[in-house]
Parts: sequence; structure tokens; C-alpha cells
Amino acid sequence: MPLWFTLAVTKAAATLSRLLGRGGGHALPGVIAERLDPRLAGRLAASLPHGVIMVTGTNGKTTTTKLIASILEANGERVLTNSTGSNLKRGITSALISAASLRGRLEATVGLFEVDEASLRRVTGELKPDHIVVLNLFRDQLDRYGELDTTAALIGEGIAATTARLYLNADDPLVASLHRYASSPDLVHYFGVDELPPDAPDVPPTASDSDRCPVCRSRLEFSRTFYGHIGHYACPTCDVVRPTPDVAVTAVDSADATGSRFTVAVDGRPTEVVFPLAGTYNMYNALAAMSLAHGCGVAPAVAAETLAGTVAAFGRVEELTLDGRRLFLLLVKNPVGLTQVLETFVSREAAPHLLFAVSDLDADGRDVSWLWDVPMEALIPSDAVVLTTGIRGADMTLRLHYAGVASEEVEDVPSAVERLVREIPVGGTGYILPTYTAMLAIRKLLAQRTSMQEVWR
Repeated sequence: MPLWFTLAVTKAAATLSRLLGRGGGHALPGVIAERLDPRLAGRLAASLPHGVIMVTGTNGKTTTTKLIASILEANGERVLTNSTGSNLKRGITSALISAASLRGRLEATVGLFEVDEASLRRVTGELKPDHIVVLNLFRDQLDRYGELDTTAALIGEGIAATTARLYLNADDPLVASLHRYASSPDLVHYFGVDELPPDAPDVPPTASDSDRCPVCRSRLEFSRTFYGHIGHYACPTCDVVRPTPDVAVTAVDSADATGSRFTVAVDGRPTEVVFPLAGTYNMYNALAAMSLAHGCGVAPAVAAETLAGTVAAFGRVEELTLDGRRLFLLLVKNPVGLTQVLETFVSREAAPHLLFAVSDLDADGRDVSWLWDVPMEALIPSDAVVLTTGIRGADMTLRLHYAGVASEEVEDVPSAVERLVREIPVGGTGYILPTYTAMLAIRKLLAQRTSMQEVWR
């Protein structure tokens, strides 16, 4: 089938979808293209002069992809990315279709795509990425992915179909073990954290998701644990040990709810980074972006300067002002993610105001049992004002009850948001912690209340 015909049909479908209010056209073109020309994505991506970069892992894909895009653009690249977060094959294909002319021409110089963990193997063989970043692996949507060994194997299958350079989190044992799928050991690079502040809060961790040796299955011994199972480890039985990172955080000067200041050593040479996104998990996202940038030949100073001007990806640590109150929108979707958000923003504050919005649609994952793996007792102050809402708001209310945290369920989501705003004193701060589909709904609701361009940061 002629390329121009497939592109004309899929572009028309995207336009019609938007006009009819059936969606943003972020996936439908890809669905149609898979019927008309299943190899369309590869044909379009092959024209990118500087190739394709893929970012995968459980937490941080959207933020890290955004950071990398900013760094590459600051270095003169024209970046094509799936910035809407549609990260299945159809979403990536749709992003390529949207950017292409009817003749299949792309103005971009490089493609940068966040990719769903289970979908990596479906796109690497066709798009032939030059670089793959793997951030972390945590239990997430068990109804889709199964256990972590299964997810790691799926990612490994995707890596094995390429000759890509790999950028792996040295502090995640399962991620680091993916080096064995690389086509050559020379193509493997690691990033990690050597040091965190000595006064980092001592918060009981969630149950470790990956504390077994990926080779012999013995229990790993950890000398440092930064969060979850992320840390410094060694196997007492075989030769598995945390690899030495090429790009590492060697010192943290400050870290609070406004961001952090830290030193990154790139091949042993230090660079100071001032990063405005809070949390150890976001420090890892910045570190992954710097690792990829280094592999693409971007000077560490350019990467650090770009990171200093970072604005959060939508729904991820977004801040707004509404009716004289400060609101944070903080996406949560698994035990480690929620624990990190509570630890970073809530646990240190007196009488915080919280709204949990929990849903279980397909994009969220149907299994919400993960709520019971979060140490709410240690992370939510006893004087907190807590509301719950969403399709599974009652499940969150029950979890909080057993944690000894008083809360009130408000079934209607718009009413819950209004109630939260009323509860916050003028000049005060509130936190909205939604799962993915709830985040989209609440973000749309807040956009209707006021101008996003004026209040979102």
C-alpha cells in the first residue's frame, strides 16, 4: 500500500477523533496503521538521521523522557517524542505519523520514546533503537505484567533484538542484570547513586521487590538501601555485585521538597547539578538523563544547565495556585512510588491536607492490593486532614483505617477536589495523590477552574 495513502488515512482518523471528542488522536492512527501497514513505524523511524532512543522501566519514564528531550534540544537536536505518554506500540506509531508529512518526511533529527515495559519487545525489532535506558523495576499492575522476573525477561527480549547502547540503573539488581542481553559488553553503561545526605530520613521501607540474586536466587546482602530495593548490594553465593557506575551521584549538598543540589561524576569528572524536582526517585531520573546525554556526546555542563530549568511532566509534581491555596498534583501508581511521594512531600509537614484519588481502570491496573504495601502509619502525620475519592476510594479509606489514619470518603471526584480546597486554609498547601486515570480527570477539572498557562508550573 502506498505510504502517502496510509499516512493520509491515519492523519484523517486522528483529526476526526479530536473533532468528535473521542480522544486526542494519540493512539487511533497507530491502531489503523497496524492494519494497513504494520511496518509503518519502522519505515518512518529509519529516516531519522540520529536514530532512536527508548526509555523504559516502572517509574519515571515520562519525566526522564522529558528531561532527555530538553537536554538534546539544548544540544541542537530536533526531537520527536511521544510526549502524551501513549507508550504502547500504537502510541509510538501515532507520534511518528503525526510528525510525518504525507511523503513520510520527518523534520526531527532523533526519535525519543518512552516505552511500556511489556511492549519494548514489540517495537525494538522494528524501530531498531540506538540507545535504550532502563530506569527501575518495581511491582506494578500485577494483572498485566506478572512478577518482576517476567517483566525483566520481556525487557531482555526487546534488548536482545537490538545492537543498542544500554544505560542501566546499577542500584537496581534486576535492571543491572539486563547487561547479559546486550550484543556486546562494550555497549553497557551504568548510572547510580554513591552517596545520599547523612541526614536522609529513616523511614521504614516498603517490602523489597527484588532482593534475590538474578543469577543464583540467593538473598542479596545490601550495604546501603536508598528506597525499596534500590541500593548497594552483593550476592553472598555467586559473583553478582553492584557494578561501578560510569555516571554517579557522589555527594548531595541539599535535598528538600523544592528540589536538590548534588554532584554528578561523569567518568570521574564532577559536575554540580541544581535540580528543581524533589525526591530521591527524581534524582535517579536526572541521573539517567545525564547518563544518556553523555552516551550521545552531550557535555555534562550542558546537561546540568538544562536540568536546572526543568518543569515537571504533566501530573508529576505539578504545582498550581487555586483560590489562594497551593496545590500539588502527584501521580502515584505502585507501593514504592506512593511511599516516595509521601516521604518527600507529606511526612515532614505538620497537619498536611491530602486527597487520595484511586481508580482501577485499565490504565491504572485492576489490582489495588498494592495499597497495603505502603507504610501509611509511618508516613502520614496523625494530625493530617485526609480525604479519599475515586472508583476505589473505599479501598483507600479501609487501608487508612487499618493504619490508624482518620479519613473521609467523598464519592464524587469534583466534590472531593472542592472539599479539599475548602479544607485548606488560605495561603496553605494541599496534596492530590491520584492514580493515572484519576489524575487525568482531576487535571482536566482544574484546567476548567482556572487558566493552566497562568497557574501550572
